[in-house]
Amino acid sequence: RVWSMVQGMGVHGEVTMTGGVAKNRGVVALMAERLGRPVRIPPEPQIVGALGAALHAKQVVSHPSS
Repeated sequence: RVWSMVQGMGVHGEVTMTGGVAKNRGVVALMAERLGRPVRIPPEPQIVGALGAALHAKQVVSHPSS
């Protein structure tokens, strides 16, 4: 499923995988092999989406639209 998404979007520049699948070394290695480039993994990949949502919520609350 991840590979299908990558093929549909195309890849340019650095690649970072997030989410629980990023903790699967086999999937990460296969993705790097197919892309022909390294794939970066953040220290806690499974919480990156939640962190981004929290930062977005903070911005919305701090600057509500009129």
